[in-house]
Amino acid sequence: MPDLLRVEGLSKRYIATQALDAVDIAVKPGEVVCIAGANGSGKSTLMKCICGAESPDSGRIIWLGKSYRRMNPAQAMRLGIQIIYQDLSIFPDLSVAENIAFHAIQAHSPLWVDWSAGERIAEEVLTSLGARLPLDARLGDLSFGARQTAAIARALTQDCRLLVMDEPTSALPAADVERLLAMVQRLRQRGIAVLFVSHKLDELFEIADRFCVLRDGRKVGEYAPAELDVKQLTFLMTGAEIHSDRTAPVPDTAPVLLEVNRLSRGGQYRDISFRLRAGEVLGLAGLTGSGRTEVALSLFGLNPPDGGLILVDGRETRITSPRDAVAAGIVLVSEDRASQGIFPRKSITMNIASSVYRRIQSALGLIAPGVERDIAGSWIDRVRVKTASSEAPAQSLSGGNQQKVVLAKWLATEPKILILDNPTAGIDVGSKAEIHEIVRDLAGQGHGVILISDEFEELALSCTRALVMQRGRIVHESRGEDLTAQRLSEVVRQTD
Repeated sequence: MPDLLRVEGLSKRYIATQALDAVDIAVKPGEVVCIAGANGSGKSTLMKCICGAESPDSGRIIWLGKSYRRMNPAQAMRLGIQIIYQDLSIFPDLSVAENIAFHAIQAHSPLWVDWSAGERIAEEVLTSLGARLPLDARLGDLSFGARQTAAIARALTQDCRLLVMDEPTSALPAADVERLLAMVQRLRQRGIAVLFVSHKLDELFEIADRFCVLRDGRKVGEYAPAELDVKQLTFLMTGAEIHSDRTAPVPDTAPVLLEVNRLSRGGQYRDISFRLRAGEVLGLAGLTGSGRTEVALSLFGLNPPDGGLILVDGRETRITSPRDAVAAGIVLVSEDRASQGIFPRKSITMNIASSVYRRIQSALGLIAPGVERDIAGSWIDRVRVKTASSEAPAQSLSGGNQQKVVLAKWLATEPKILILDNPTAGIDVGSKAEIHEIVRDLAGQGHGVILISDEFEELALSCTRALVMQRGRIVHESRGEDLTAQRLSEVVRQTD
Protein backbone atom coordinates (compact mmCIF):
# COMPACT_ATOMS: atom_id res chain seq x y z
CA MET A 1 0.00 0.00 0.00
CA PRO A 2 1.45 3.43 -0.92
CA ASP A 3 2.24 5.92 1.85
CA LEU A 4 -0.30 8.58 2.72
CA LEU A 5 2.38 10.74 4.36
CA ARG A 6 6.14 10.54 4.25
CA VAL A 7 8.52 12.89 6.03
CA GLU A 8 12.16 12.90 4.93
CA GLY A 9 15.09 14.57 6.69
CA LEU A 10 12.97 17.05 8.63
CA SER A 11 15.07 19.43 10.76
CA LYS A 12 14.11 22.40 12.93
CA ARG A 13 16.26 24.56 15.21
CA TYR A 14 15.20 27.14 17.80
CA ILE A 15 18.25 29.33 18.58
CA ALA A 16 20.39 26.98 20.70
CA THR A 17 18.01 24.00 20.61
CA GLN A 18 17.98 21.45 17.79
CA ALA A 19 14.34 20.40 18.10
CA LEU A 20 14.41 18.04 15.09
CA ASP A 21 17.47 16.53 13.44
CA ALA A 22 16.86 14.84 10.08
CA VAL A 23 13.75 12.91 11.14
CA ASP A 24 12.08 10.44 8.75
CA ILE A 25 8.64 8.91 9.19
CA ALA A 26 5.97 7.34 6.98
CA VAL A 27 2.25 6.72 7.57
CA LYS A 28 -0.11 4.56 5.50
CA PRO A 29 -3.89 5.01 5.21
CA GLY A 30 -5.70 3.54 8.22
CA GLU A 31 -2.49 3.15 10.23
CA VAL A 32 -2.10 4.27 13.85
CA VAL A 33 1.46 5.44 14.42
CA CYS A 34 2.32 6.38 17.99
CA ILE A 35 5.05 8.97 18.45
CA ALA A 36 6.87 8.17 21.69
CA GLY A 37 9.50 10.27 23.41
CA ALA A 38 10.33 12.19 26.55
CA ASN A 39 9.58 15.90 26.92
CA GLY A 40 11.91 17.81 24.63
CA SER A 41 12.32 14.88 22.22
CA GLY A 42 10.76 16.80 19.31
CA LYS A 43 7.31 15.19 19.20
CA SER A 44 5.30 18.42 19.25
CA THR A 45 7.64 20.15 16.79
CA LEU A 46 7.27 17.25 14.35
CA MET A 47 3.48 17.40 14.64
CA LYS A 48 3.44 21.17 14.08
CA CYS A 49 5.64 20.91 10.99
CA ILE A 50 3.35 18.25 9.50
CA CYS A 51 0.27 20.40 10.21
CA GLY A 52 1.81 23.65 8.99
CA ALA A 53 2.00 25.43 12.34
CA GLU A 54 5.82 25.47 12.10
CA SER A 55 8.14 25.65 9.08
CA PRO A 56 11.05 23.18 9.02
CA ASP A 57 14.55 24.41 8.27
CA SER A 58 15.20 21.51 5.88
CA GLY A 59 13.74 18.26 4.67
CA ARG A 60 10.44 17.66 2.93
CA ILE A 61 6.88 16.50 3.55
CA ILE A 62 5.47 14.15 0.91
CA TRP A 63 1.68 13.85 0.80
CA LEU A 64 0.21 11.30 -1.60
CA GLY A 65 3.41 11.40 -3.63
CA LYS A 66 3.61 15.19 -3.92
CA SER A 67 6.57 16.89 -2.20
CA TYR A 68 6.31 20.06 -0.06
CA ARG A 69 9.15 21.96 1.57
CA ARG A 70 6.72 23.45 4.06
CA MET A 71 3.00 23.81 4.59
CA ASN A 72 0.71 26.37 6.16
CA PRO A 73 -2.27 25.33 8.33
CA ALA A 74 -4.90 26.14 5.70
CA GLN A 75 -3.03 24.13 3.07
CA ALA A 76 -2.65 21.15 5.42
CA MET A 77 -6.38 21.21 6.22
CA ARG A 78 -7.31 21.32 2.53
CA LEU A 79 -5.16 18.25 1.94
CA GLY A 80 -6.95 16.37 4.74
CA ILE A 81 -4.51 16.81 7.65
CA GLN A 82 -6.21 17.72 10.92
CA ILE A 83 -4.67 18.22 14.37
CA ILE A 84 -6.37 18.23 17.75
CA TYR A 85 -4.28 20.14 20.27
CA GLN A 86 -4.59 19.70 24.02
CA ASP A 87 -6.68 22.89 24.34
CA LEU A 88 -9.07 21.49 21.64
CA SER A 89 -9.71 24.95 20.06
CA ILE A 90 -13.47 24.68 20.48
CA PHE A 91 -16.15 27.41 20.66
CA PRO A 92 -17.41 26.98 24.24
CA ASP A 93 -20.43 29.28 23.84
CA LEU A 94 -21.74 27.48 20.76
CA SER A 95 -23.79 24.28 20.81
CA VAL A 96 -22.40 20.81 20.19
CA ALA A 97 -23.93 20.75 16.70
CA GLU A 98 -22.61 24.23 15.86
CA ASN A 99 -19.09 23.26 16.91
CA ILE A 100 -19.07 20.03 14.95
CA ALA A 101 -20.64 21.38 11.75
CA PHE A 102 -19.02 24.86 11.87
CA HIS A 103 -16.67 24.44 8.90
CA ALA A 104 -19.04 22.23 6.92
CA ILE A 105 -21.86 24.80 7.15
CA GLN A 106 -19.48 27.63 6.22
CA ALA A 107 -18.28 25.79 3.15
CA HIS A 108 -21.85 24.92 2.07
CA SER A 109 -23.38 28.35 2.46
CA PRO A 110 -21.30 31.34 3.59
CA LEU A 111 -24.32 33.74 3.44
CA TRP A 112 -26.77 32.00 5.77
CA VAL A 113 -26.77 29.20 8.34
CA ASP A 114 -28.76 26.04 7.68
CA TRP A 115 -29.31 24.89 11.28
CA SER A 116 -31.10 21.69 10.35
CA ALA A 117 -28.24 20.71 8.03
CA GLY A 118 -25.78 21.39 10.84
CA GLU A 119 -27.61 19.08 13.24
CA ARG A 120 -27.85 16.39 10.57
CA ILE A 121 -24.10 16.60 9.84
CA ALA A 122 -23.27 16.47 13.56
CA GLU A 123 -25.55 13.49 14.19
CA GLU A 124 -24.10 11.53 11.25
CA VAL A 125 -20.47 12.04 12.20
CA LEU A 126 -21.08 11.25 15.89
CA THR A 127 -22.85 8.05 14.87
CA SER A 128 -19.86 7.08 12.72
CA LEU A 129 -17.67 7.46 15.83
CA GLY A 130 -20.04 5.43 18.01
CA ALA A 131 -20.59 8.51 20.18
CA ARG A 132 -23.63 10.36 21.49
CA LEU A 133 -23.77 13.98 22.61
CA PRO A 134 -26.69 16.38 23.26
CA LEU A 135 -26.60 18.41 20.03
CA ASP A 136 -28.26 21.53 21.44
CA ALA A 137 -26.19 21.68 24.65
CA ARG A 138 -23.63 24.46 25.12
CA LEU A 139 -20.32 22.69 24.51
CA GLY A 140 -18.48 24.62 27.24
CA ASP A 141 -20.87 23.15 29.83
CA LEU A 142 -19.94 19.56 29.00
CA SER A 143 -17.06 17.41 30.26
CA PHE A 144 -13.59 17.51 28.73
CA GLY A 145 -14.23 14.10 27.17
CA ALA A 146 -17.40 15.38 25.49
CA ARG A 147 -15.60 18.48 24.20
CA GLN A 148 -12.83 16.29 22.82
CA THR A 149 -15.34 14.03 21.06
CA ALA A 150 -16.85 17.14 19.43
CA ALA A 151 -13.38 18.27 18.29
CA ILE A 152 -12.72 14.86 16.69
CA ALA A 153 -16.13 14.91 15.03
CA ARG A 154 -15.50 18.40 13.64
CA ALA A 155 -12.21 17.22 12.10
CA LEU A 156 -14.06 14.42 10.30
CA THR A 157 -16.46 16.88 8.65
CA GLN A 158 -13.49 18.34 6.75
CA ASP A 159 -12.53 15.28 4.70
CA CYS A 160 -9.89 14.27 7.23
CA ARG A 161 -7.44 11.62 6.02
CA LEU A 162 -4.79 12.03 8.74
CA LEU A 163 -5.71 12.97 12.30
CA VAL A 164 -2.93 14.14 14.61
CA MET A 165 -3.75 13.82 18.33
CA ASP A 166 -1.43 15.57 20.80
CA GLU A 167 -1.76 14.15 24.35
CA PRO A 168 -5.49 13.44 23.89
CA THR A 169 -5.86 11.43 27.13
CA SER A 170 -3.88 13.61 29.54
CA ALA A 171 -7.02 15.19 31.07
CA LEU A 172 -9.40 12.23 30.70
CA PRO A 173 -10.72 9.86 33.38
CA ALA A 174 -10.38 6.13 32.70
CA ALA A 175 -13.88 5.65 31.24
CA ASP A 176 -13.40 8.47 28.73
CA VAL A 177 -9.97 7.10 27.78
CA GLU A 178 -11.60 3.79 26.83
CA ARG A 179 -14.16 5.62 24.69
CA LEU A 180 -11.44 7.64 22.97
CA LEU A 181 -9.37 4.56 22.14
CA ALA A 182 -12.50 2.92 20.73
CA MET A 183 -12.99 5.97 18.48
CA VAL A 184 -9.41 5.64 17.25
CA GLN A 185 -10.16 2.04 16.30
CA ARG A 186 -13.19 3.22 14.31
CA LEU A 187 -11.05 5.81 12.50
CA ARG A 188 -8.59 3.06 11.56
CA GLN A 189 -11.44 0.94 10.17
CA ARG A 190 -12.55 3.87 7.98
CA GLY A 191 -9.03 4.17 6.51
CA ILE A 192 -8.19 7.37 8.40
CA ALA A 193 -4.58 7.43 9.59
CA VAL A 194 -3.76 8.63 13.12
CA LEU A 195 -0.58 10.08 14.57
CA PHE A 196 -1.02 9.62 18.33
CA VAL A 197 1.17 11.30 20.94
CA SER A 198 0.85 10.28 24.59
CA HIS A 199 2.99 9.87 27.70
CA LYS A 200 0.72 7.03 28.89
CA LEU A 201 2.58 4.07 27.44
CA ASP A 202 -0.01 1.41 28.29
CA GLU A 203 -2.50 3.23 26.05
CA LEU A 204 -0.03 3.28 23.18
CA PHE A 205 0.35 -0.49 23.27
CA GLU A 206 -3.46 -0.84 23.04
CA ILE A 207 -3.80 1.00 19.72
CA ALA A 208 -0.40 1.25 18.00
CA ASP A 209 0.30 -0.39 14.68
CA ARG A 210 3.81 1.00 14.95
CA PHE A 211 5.95 3.10 17.31
CA CYS A 212 8.22 5.90 16.13
CA VAL A 213 10.59 6.73 19.00
CA LEU A 214 12.25 10.16 19.24
CA ARG A 215 14.99 11.24 21.64
CA ASP A 216 16.67 14.67 21.72
CA GLY A 217 15.26 15.57 18.30
CA ARG A 218 16.49 12.42 16.54
CA LYS A 219 14.63 9.29 15.52
CA VAL A 220 15.80 6.31 17.57
CA GLY A 221 13.87 3.84 15.43
CA GLU A 222 10.51 2.36 14.48
CA TYR A 223 9.11 -0.74 16.19
CA ALA A 224 6.09 -3.00 16.12
CA PRO A 225 4.32 -3.32 19.51
CA ALA A 226 5.15 -7.04 19.58
CA GLU A 227 8.87 -6.18 19.60
CA LEU A 228 8.73 -4.17 22.84
CA ASP A 229 7.32 -3.98 26.33
CA VAL A 230 6.82 -0.84 28.44
CA LYS A 231 10.25 -1.16 30.08
CA GLN A 232 12.05 -1.49 26.73
CA LEU A 233 10.10 1.41 25.23
CA THR A 234 10.94 3.55 28.25
CA PHE A 235 14.63 2.79 27.79
CA LEU A 236 14.48 3.72 24.08
CA MET A 237 12.76 7.01 24.96
CA THR A 238 15.08 8.06 27.78
CA GLY A 239 18.32 6.15 27.21
CA ALA A 240 18.22 5.12 30.88
CA GLU A 241 16.78 2.38 33.08
CA ILE A 242 13.82 3.70 35.08
CA HIS A 243 13.43 2.06 38.47
CA SER A 244 10.13 2.31 40.32
CA ASP A 245 10.20 1.57 44.05
CA ARG A 246 7.12 1.37 46.25
CA THR A 247 6.69 3.82 49.11
CA ALA A 248 7.49 2.25 52.47
CA PRO A 249 4.47 1.51 54.73
CA VAL A 250 3.85 3.72 57.76
CA PRO A 251 3.26 2.29 61.26
CA ASP A 252 -0.04 3.03 63.01
CA THR A 253 1.96 4.66 65.79
CA ALA A 254 3.22 7.48 63.51
CA PRO A 255 1.96 10.95 64.54
CA VAL A 256 -1.33 12.09 62.99
CA LEU A 257 -0.68 15.30 61.02
CA LEU A 258 -4.17 15.80 59.62
CA GLU A 259 -7.56 14.53 60.70
CA VAL A 260 -10.72 15.18 58.71
CA ASN A 261 -13.96 14.43 60.54
CA ARG A 262 -17.29 14.26 58.66
CA LEU A 263 -16.35 17.06 56.27
CA SER A 264 -19.24 18.01 53.96
CA ARG A 265 -20.10 20.54 51.28
CA GLY A 266 -23.52 20.60 49.66
CA GLY A 267 -23.67 19.12 46.18
CA GLN A 268 -19.98 18.11 46.21
CA TYR A 269 -19.12 15.67 49.01
CA ARG A 270 -20.37 14.52 52.41
CA ASP A 271 -19.21 12.78 55.59
CA ILE A 272 -15.56 12.63 54.55
CA SER A 273 -13.40 11.28 57.39
CA PHE A 274 -9.78 10.11 57.35
CA ARG A 275 -6.42 10.52 59.05
CA LEU A 276 -3.06 11.34 57.48
CA ARG A 277 0.05 10.30 59.41
CA ALA A 278 3.61 11.60 59.20
CA GLY A 279 5.45 9.80 56.41
CA GLU A 280 2.24 8.59 54.76
CA VAL A 281 1.24 8.99 51.11
CA LEU A 282 -2.54 8.74 51.05
CA GLY A 283 -4.14 8.23 47.64
CA LEU A 284 -7.53 9.52 46.51
CA ALA A 285 -8.96 7.55 43.60
CA GLY A 286 -12.20 7.96 41.70
CA LEU A 287 -13.66 9.23 38.46
CA THR A 288 -13.84 12.92 37.60
CA GLY A 289 -16.75 14.36 39.58
CA SER A 290 -16.35 11.89 42.44
CA GLY A 291 -15.42 14.72 44.83
CA ARG A 292 -11.66 14.12 45.09
CA THR A 293 -10.54 17.54 43.89
CA GLU A 294 -13.34 19.33 45.74
CA VAL A 295 -12.13 17.87 49.05
CA ALA A 296 -8.56 18.90 48.23
CA LEU A 297 -9.67 22.45 47.43
CA SER A 298 -11.53 22.61 50.76
CA LEU A 299 -8.41 21.57 52.65
CA PHE A 300 -6.54 24.39 50.89
CA GLY A 301 -9.20 27.00 51.63
CA LEU A 302 -10.50 27.45 48.09
CA ASN A 303 -13.76 25.58 48.65
CA PRO A 304 -14.76 26.00 52.33
CA PRO A 305 -16.88 23.11 53.69
CA ASP A 306 -20.39 23.55 55.08
CA GLY A 307 -19.73 21.25 58.01
CA GLY A 308 -17.29 18.94 59.71
CA LEU A 309 -13.90 19.44 61.33
CA ILE A 310 -10.30 19.76 60.14
CA LEU A 311 -7.62 19.08 62.75
CA VAL A 312 -3.92 19.75 62.17
CA ASP A 313 -1.56 18.25 64.75
CA GLY A 314 -4.62 17.45 66.87
CA ARG A 315 -5.89 21.06 66.95
CA GLU A 316 -9.12 22.14 65.27
CA THR A 317 -8.19 24.45 62.41
CA ARG A 318 -10.51 26.75 60.47
CA ILE A 319 -9.39 27.06 56.85
CA THR A 320 -11.27 29.60 54.72
CA SER A 321 -8.46 30.77 52.42
CA PRO A 322 -5.13 29.55 51.01
CA ARG A 323 -3.39 31.86 53.48
CA ASP A 324 -5.05 29.97 56.35
CA ALA A 325 -3.96 26.67 54.80
CA VAL A 326 -0.32 27.70 54.31
CA ALA A 327 -0.23 29.07 57.88
CA ALA A 328 -1.45 25.64 59.07
CA GLY A 329 1.25 23.91 56.99
CA ILE A 330 -0.97 22.69 54.11
CA VAL A 331 -0.14 23.34 50.45
CA LEU A 332 -1.78 22.27 47.20
CA VAL A 333 -0.08 21.53 43.89
CA SER A 334 -2.90 21.97 41.37
CA GLU A 335 -3.45 19.74 38.36
CA ASP A 336 -3.54 22.82 36.09
CA ARG A 337 0.03 24.03 36.53
CA ALA A 338 -0.15 26.31 33.47
CA SER A 339 -2.86 28.59 34.87
CA GLN A 340 -2.81 27.84 38.62
CA GLY A 341 0.73 26.71 39.37
CA ILE A 342 3.26 28.96 37.65
CA PHE A 343 3.68 32.48 36.29
CA PRO A 344 4.71 31.37 32.80
CA ARG A 345 6.55 34.51 31.69
CA LYS A 346 8.28 35.17 34.99
CA SER A 347 11.67 33.73 35.90
CA ILE A 348 12.13 30.40 37.62
CA THR A 349 13.65 32.32 40.54
CA MET A 350 10.57 34.52 40.90
CA ASN A 351 8.21 31.53 40.64
CA ILE A 352 9.92 29.59 43.41
CA ALA A 353 10.40 32.55 45.75
CA SER A 354 6.88 33.93 45.23
CA SER A 355 5.39 31.76 47.98
CA VAL A 356 7.73 33.18 50.66
CA TYR A 357 7.87 36.87 49.71
CA ARG A 358 6.11 37.91 52.92
CA ARG A 359 8.73 36.05 54.94
CA ILE A 360 11.80 37.43 53.17
CA GLN A 361 10.79 41.05 52.56
CA SER A 362 12.23 43.84 54.70
CA ALA A 363 10.26 46.21 56.91
CA LEU A 364 9.99 48.50 53.88
CA GLY A 365 8.57 45.69 51.76
CA LEU A 366 11.77 45.24 49.76
CA ILE A 367 13.36 41.93 48.83
CA ALA A 368 17.10 41.53 48.44
CA PRO A 369 17.83 39.91 45.04
CA GLY A 370 20.50 37.72 46.59
CA VAL A 371 18.06 36.21 49.10
CA GLU A 372 15.55 35.42 46.35
CA ARG A 373 18.26 33.78 44.20
CA ASP A 374 19.61 31.76 47.11
CA ILE A 375 16.19 30.34 47.97
CA ALA A 376 15.43 29.49 44.36
CA GLY A 377 18.88 28.06 43.72
CA SER A 378 18.63 25.78 46.74
CA TRP A 379 15.30 24.33 45.62
CA ILE A 380 16.36 24.03 41.98
CA ASP A 381 19.13 21.74 43.20
CA ARG A 382 16.97 19.82 45.67
CA VAL A 383 14.19 18.93 43.20
CA ARG A 384 16.59 18.72 40.25
CA VAL A 385 15.05 21.29 37.89
CA LYS A 386 16.86 21.04 34.55
CA THR A 387 17.56 24.57 33.31
CA ALA A 388 20.48 26.54 31.88
CA SER A 389 19.59 29.56 34.04
CA SER A 390 17.36 30.25 37.03
CA GLU A 391 16.45 33.54 35.31
CA ALA A 392 14.88 31.75 32.34
CA PRO A 393 11.08 32.09 32.11
CA ALA A 394 9.14 29.17 33.59
CA GLN A 395 7.36 28.61 30.28
CA SER A 396 10.70 27.70 28.67
CA LEU A 397 10.85 24.51 30.75
CA SER A 398 9.44 21.10 29.87
CA GLY A 399 6.21 20.05 31.57
CA GLY A 400 8.06 17.87 34.07
CA ASN A 401 10.42 20.67 35.06
CA GLN A 402 7.55 23.13 35.35
CA GLN A 403 5.93 20.72 37.79
CA LYS A 404 9.17 20.58 39.80
CA VAL A 405 9.13 24.39 39.97
CA VAL A 406 5.58 24.30 41.36
CA LEU A 407 6.67 21.72 43.94
CA ALA A 408 9.71 23.81 44.86
CA LYS A 409 7.55 26.92 45.27
CA TRP A 410 5.35 25.23 47.84
CA LEU A 411 8.12 23.27 49.55
CA ALA A 412 9.85 26.59 50.21
CA THR A 413 6.99 27.37 52.66
CA GLU A 414 8.14 24.37 54.78
CA PRO A 415 4.74 22.63 54.86
CA LYS A 416 3.73 19.61 56.92
CA ILE A 417 1.11 18.40 54.44
CA LEU A 418 1.24 18.40 50.64
CA ILE A 419 -1.81 17.79 48.45
CA LEU A 420 -0.81 16.76 44.93
CA ASP A 421 -3.61 16.80 42.35
CA ASN A 422 -2.55 14.68 39.35
CA PRO A 423 1.07 15.86 39.66
CA THR A 424 2.34 13.79 36.70
CA ALA A 425 -0.42 14.59 34.20
CA GLY A 426 1.02 15.34 30.77
CA ILE A 427 4.68 14.68 31.62
CA ASP A 428 6.96 12.00 30.24
CA VAL A 429 7.93 8.74 31.89
CA GLY A 430 11.36 9.94 33.00
CA SER A 431 9.98 13.07 34.67
CA LYS A 432 7.23 10.96 36.26
CA ALA A 433 9.83 8.74 37.90
CA GLU A 434 11.63 11.82 39.26
CA ILE A 435 8.38 13.25 40.68
CA HIS A 436 7.62 9.87 42.31
CA GLU A 437 11.09 9.87 43.85
CA ILE A 438 10.55 13.37 45.24
CA VAL A 439 7.23 12.23 46.77
CA ARG A 440 8.93 9.22 48.41
CA ASP A 441 11.70 11.48 49.74
CA LEU A 442 9.15 13.88 51.23
CA ALA A 443 7.34 11.02 52.94
CA GLY A 444 10.68 9.73 54.23
CA GLN A 445 11.34 13.15 55.77
CA GLY A 446 8.06 12.96 57.73
CA HIS A 447 5.77 14.99 55.49
CA GLY A 448 2.21 13.82 54.94
CA VAL A 449 1.16 13.60 51.29
CA ILE A 450 -2.31 13.34 49.75
CA LEU A 451 -1.99 12.13 46.15
CA ILE A 452 -4.90 12.45 43.73
CA SER A 453 -4.38 10.61 40.46
CA ASP A 454 -6.29 9.21 37.50
CA GLU A 455 -3.61 6.54 37.07
CA PHE A 456 -4.22 3.48 39.22
CA GLU A 457 -0.66 2.24 38.69
CA GLU A 458 0.69 5.52 40.08
CA LEU A 459 -1.51 5.25 43.17
CA ALA A 460 -0.56 1.61 43.78
CA LEU A 461 3.15 2.38 43.43
CA SER A 462 3.36 5.66 45.33
CA CYS A 463 0.78 5.35 48.10
CA THR A 464 0.81 3.56 51.43
CA ARG A 465 -3.00 3.60 51.46
CA ALA A 466 -5.72 4.69 49.02
CA LEU A 467 -9.32 5.82 49.43
CA VAL A 468 -11.81 5.43 46.58
CA MET A 469 -14.44 8.17 46.23
CA GLN A 470 -17.69 7.94 44.36
CA ARG A 471 -20.48 10.53 44.17
CA GLY A 472 -18.99 12.59 46.95
CA ARG A 473 -18.39 9.77 49.46
CA ILE A 474 -15.55 7.45 50.44
CA VAL A 475 -16.67 3.95 49.43
CA HIS A 476 -13.53 1.83 49.80
CA GLU A 477 -10.07 1.77 51.37
CA SER A 478 -7.13 -0.19 49.93
CA ARG A 479 -3.92 -0.98 51.75
CA GLY A 480 -1.29 -3.70 51.82
CA GLU A 481 -1.90 -6.52 49.34
CA ASP A 482 -5.27 -5.00 48.40
CA LEU A 483 -3.49 -1.86 47.06
CA THR A 484 -2.94 -2.78 43.42
CA ALA A 485 -3.77 -1.02 40.16
CA GLN A 486 -6.11 -3.84 39.17
CA ARG A 487 -7.98 -3.74 42.48
CA LEU A 488 -8.40 0.05 42.38
CA SER A 489 -9.62 -0.14 38.79
CA GLU A 490 -12.16 -2.83 39.72
CA VAL A 491 -13.52 -0.86 42.69
CA VAL A 492 -13.80 2.42 40.75
CA ARG A 493 -15.71 0.71 37.95
CA GLN A 494 -17.92 -1.29 40.32
CA THR A 495 -18.94 1.80 42.21
CA ASP A 496 -19.41 3.99 39.13
